[in-house]
Amino acid sequence: MAKEIKIKKNKWFLAFWSLLAIILIMVFSIFFALFSDSYQSKDSRSSIQDSDATFNVVLTRKQMNAISAKFLKEQKIKNLSISADSKQVYVYGDIKFLGSKLNVGVVFDPSVTKNGNVLLKAKKLVAGSMPLPIGTVMSYIKATTDLPSFIGIDSSKKDISINLAKMKTGKLLAFKAKTINLPENKIIFQGGLK
Repeated sequence: MAKEIKIKKNKWFLAFWSLLAIILIMVFSIFFALFSDSYQSKDSRSSIQDSDATFNVVLTRKQMNAISAKFLKEQKIKNLSISADSKQVYVYGDIKFLGSKLNVGVVFDPSVTKNGNVLLKAKKLVAGSMPLPIGTVMSYIKATTDLPSFIGIDSSKKDISINLAKMKTGKLLAFKAKTINLPENKIIFQGGLK
């Protein structure tokens, strides 16, 4: 009878330590995924050929906001929204933190790179009264959102790059950014043959 009780204690002892090890492995895996940057921001050159067959696409902020919303809907990215005003670009999303849902926003300054791609540089975080580091929030968005391959998040540099050269636009056409001037309500992309 004494042996049966000792065996039961050993089973519970082993079960406790196994469960603790599993929990610790999960916590370390989550932190590793959040704080490691596998994406390297590469400014690929646009594949538009130099020819007479180029054209400009001029958009307003309202049109760009509509295109962004449609893109997110088509990509089935439900936890993010993107909008631009006369100064900056805002990315809002719901994140789960310690079991609660938080609405978090990151404010970006947009720019065009020398190769015609779009770079969004994070300026500040909007998360109610909770002080969260911008890099941590960007790492979380990167880890929890299935983004297309042409969108890269570099949480250490606090930027999002949109590599238009990698964006699927069909077999004939390619695009590159020329101007992003939010105060003048003018966003210009150049299109042309690949």
